Order: sequence, then structure tokens, then C-alpha cells
Amino acid sequence: MGDLMLELYGDIYRLGNGCKKAFCAVGRFFVNIFRKAFRAVCRFFIFIATFFKRVAVRYFNAIRYECKKFNAEVKRAVPVLKAEFREKPFKGIWRFIRYVFHTFRVHERFNRAVLSTVIPVVAAAVLFSFASELKSVIFALDVYVDGEMVGTVKDENAYKDAEKAAKHRFSTMGEEMAASVPEYKVTITNISQLSDTETVCNNIISAVSEKTVNACGIYVNDEFLCTVDSEDTFLRVKERIFNEFNSANETDQDDCKTEFADEVTTVIGLYPENDTLWSGKKLYEYMSGYSTNKITHVVKKDETVADILLEYSVSKEDLAESNPDADIENLSEGEKLIITETEKNMSIKVTKTYVKVENVPFRTVSQYDNNMYVGTTMTVVPGSNGQDVVSYTDTFVDGKKTDSSKEILRYTASSPIDQLIKVGTLGVPVDDSGATVSPRLTKDQGGTFLWPAPDNCFWLSQQYKSYGHYGIDIVSSNRGSCKGRPIVSVADGIVVTAINSPSWGYYIRVDHGDGVVTGYAHAIAGSFKVKVGDYVRAGQELASIGTTGRSTGYHLHFEVYIDGVRVNPLPYVYSYNTGAAVK
Repeated sequence: MGDLMLELYGDIYRLGNGCKKAFCAVGRFFVNIFRKAFRAVCRFFIFIATFFKRVAVRYFNAIRYECKKFNAEVKRAVPVLKAEFREKPFKGIWRFIRYVFHTFRVHERFNRAVLSTVIPVVAAAVLFSFASELKSVIFALDVYVDGEMVGTVKDENAYKDAEKAAKHRFSTMGEEMAASVPEYKVTITNISQLSDTETVCNNIISAVSEKTVNACGIYVNDEFLCTVDSEDTFLRVKERIFNEFNSANETDQDDCKTEFADEVTTVIGLYPENDTLWSGKKLYEYMSGYSTNKITHVVKKDETVADILLEYSVSKEDLAESNPDADIENLSEGEKLIITETEKNMSIKVTKTYVKVENVPFRTVSQYDNNMYVGTTMTVVPGSNGQDVVSYTDTFVDGKKTDSSKEILRYTASSPIDQLIKVGTLGVPVDDSGATVSPRLTKDQGGTFLWPAPDNCFWLSQQYKSYGHYGIDIVSSNRGSCKGRPIVSVADGIVVTAINSPSWGYYIRVDHGDGVVTGYAHAIAGSFKVKVGDYVRAGQELASIGTTGRSTGYHLHFEVYIDGVRVNPLPYVYSYNTGAAVK
């Protein structure tokens, strides 16, 4: 055993020694690599420093020396040259030229250094300037009409748009563009020299038409109507028409937007000068006026005059006036009638915006409760409607509403609160005959109410009176004090009220479902054992008897509500224990 241990220790020693040698070998390997890398970096920086010292520093020192020497020579030569120029100008010029050549020959190193520095800088500046200029230079098209250039456009599409616009402007006015057709040539130009489509269009019109005028074209649904001298004229006419319409229809400008029913656009530019140039008066008369349209109607079989009047919305007088030879009252099948329709040249659309407050109904959420009888419900959280503020628009054309109200914005002012009700799932109790026992029944009829003050408080200090005291006042049966004794719920239900009232003091109300509610008044302050929303069982303690509120002594004022009406509680809780005695 000892030999085996010695052999094991020897193996462990040899393993540890081998690991030590391997670790040392790996360490030496990385140290050598790091040492070589560090030496290489040091040699590189030494080389840079040596180069800078031998070449750059020497070069700059030489330049500085040459500059000082050149500056000293200039200071000596300037007075001599000035004197030569004053006495003998030609001799001064010759001496100056000789001095320049002498300078280049003597200060060759200085001049060479300056030129080798300045020339690349100047060349780079020139190249940069050329490149910047080249970026703004593009291939474009010069547009010509009869050899006269009318503009420069970016490409063929822009040229076609300008030509199309010019032809359209002529055709909409019932004229044809002259025989001269615009041409284009490719050119190189600066971006800033390009013309927009409208400018080229106006120049084409000016070149091909003998008489042109700078005017404002008016288009209705993209159909040319006329031209006026300026856009201001059109705007003044439109404003006058809208003001008259709003005044006649008592339109509120704050809530209404007035505009033409048709799309009216304007294009400012050159137009051929002809009778389509209207004055402001003529434009107003057209836009505010009416036009008539005559339609031929063929009378159908069994068609009456009332049917025709309803179909075309015309009066019998207008129909008779348009057909003086026809017997309006006795129409025959196949007879032709002339219907004269009158309509506004420019209908006016008014968009009215108004705000309404709308109720958002609450949802009713049911919560099933096995502590309540089947067929009974109890409201835990009363629901309330929310309110939304909604913006609507109505559209009227010539005073007639054209579509239903359109909602454009809805804002929630208050969110609805869902109503939470408990729905009973517990089997309904029945009597021996199988009849359902209801909490509405009196005790003698099988009712299920308990006595609200069971701790030896069975005397009544005051009974129910229909003319002023709508409950019973319960006190101690031994004529002692009932202070602090428990108040219990007479049946299962949900606490719906737990407040401090000026008259009832600390007061609790329990909803038992089926329209039955009980109330417990004058409890001790701070004695509440339940809160609103709690579900309570019959006999569960609610609070302690006290004398808070309008009270003259310690007692429990107990009430019973049936469908919201207070009734005499005694028949619902009467038992052999009460005695119904009045103190």
C-alpha cells in the first residue's frame, strides 16, 4: 500500500512539474512576441523623428534662411530701383528685369520650394472651382419659335408640357396656334438659366400670336370660361357674390364655409386678345345669373300633367307658358312638350359646421353570485352615461341640403361607467307546500328577516307612524342601556349606503334585492364593520348602536323600504322575542 502511494505521489509531482514547464514556455513565447512588436513600433517612431529632423526641419530651416536673405536684398534694392525709375525710367526697367533674373538664379532653392508649394495649391483650387461649376452645368434644350429663342427647359418632357399648355390655351379660346411650331436644340447651360414651363408657354404664345394680353384665365371644372384683366378682379367678384348670398340666407360666417359648388381655378399668363376677355361686371352678371335650357318631353301613356311637373320640378304656369298651343289639362300619348329649365350658372355650396353633445349609453355587466337567490338581482355599481362632443358638417347647395350630416371630429368629454349588477344563482327557498319564500313576505307569511338588534334589545321606544316616524326605535329589553350593542343585517344583501347624516347620524342601508331595502340609523361613530359594495349575510354585524345625529338617547332606528316606499318594519321582523312593547 505504501509503495502504491509513493508511486501516486510521484505521478502527481511529475504532472505538476510538466504543467509548470509548459506554462513557462507559453509565457516566454508571448513575452518574446510582445518585445518584438514593441521594438518594431519604437523603431518606426525613431525613423519618423529622424526623417523629420534630417529632411523636414532642414528643409524649413533652409527656406527660412532664404526668406531672410531675400528680404534683406529687397530692402537694399528698392531704394536703388526707385532712384533709377525717377532719373532714367528705361534704365530702371532694365535694371528691374536683371534683378528678377538675378534673384531666380541666386535663390534657386527658395524659388523652387515656393513654386513646388504654390503650384499644387493653385491647381487644386482651380480643379475644385471647375468641379463646382461643372455640378451646376447640365444638358438642356433651347426652345425656338421661327428662329427666336423663347426659353431653356430641362428636358423634352418640360418642352412638351410648355407646347401643350400653349396649344390648350389657344384651343380653349376657340383659336388655333399659328403654323409656326416650336423647335428645340440641345445645349449646355447652367441650372440657374433654366426657365419654368409657364414662362416658356407665355413666350411661345407671345412669339406666335400677333395680339396677346397678360390676363387671368378662369376655368370651371377644367373648362375654360373667360379671362379677366387680373386675379384681383376675379377675387373681388367672388367676394361680392358670396357676401350677397350669405346676407340673403343669413349664413353665419364663423360656422360656415362658402364656396362655388363647381371647381373654379385661375391661371395667370399670356392669352390671345379676343372677345373672351371679360370685364368684372360681365363676370359678375354671369356668375350670379341664371341660364335656361329647353327640353323636349314626349308624353307617355297614362302620364298626367302632375307627373311631368314632379319630374322636372316646374310649375304649371311655366309649363303652359312654354307650350301655348298645348292643352295642359288634356294631354295625349306621344304629344311633345317643351320644358324650360332654369338653373344658376354658378351654384354656391355652403358647408356648415356645428357641435353636438351626445350621450354614450353605459353597459350593464352581470356578475353571478351564489349567495343570492335565483331571480333576484342587486345593483352594485349604478351605471351612468358618458358624453361625447361631436363636430358635424352639413352641406347645402343653393340653400338645399345635399347630403346627411357628416362626422368630422369626436371628443370624449366623459366616459360611461358600466353598471354592475349581481344576479342570484342560489336556489330559492320554499315552504312546506313548495311555495317560494320571498323577502317581501311578513314573518307570519314565511318571511326570512332576522331581528336587527339581537343582543337583548327587543323593546320599542317608538313604533312606526305613517305621518312622521317611518321606522321603529329599538332599545334594551331590560330598560338598561343598549349602547355599543351590535346591529346586524336582517337578510342577505349588498351595502349601498354608509354615511354620516345630520339627522340619521352614522347610517347604513342594505339592498336585499327584489325591491327590498333596510336602513339602520344612529350608529356609534367609527363603528362601521362594512363599507359600500360589501356583500353581507343575514345576521352579519354592520355597526354598533349609538346616539349620533338627531337622537335623544342610545337606540337603533330601523326602516324597511319596499319598492322605494318606507313601510312598517314590524310585520317583517316580528317574533315571539320582540313582544312589540313600547317603553
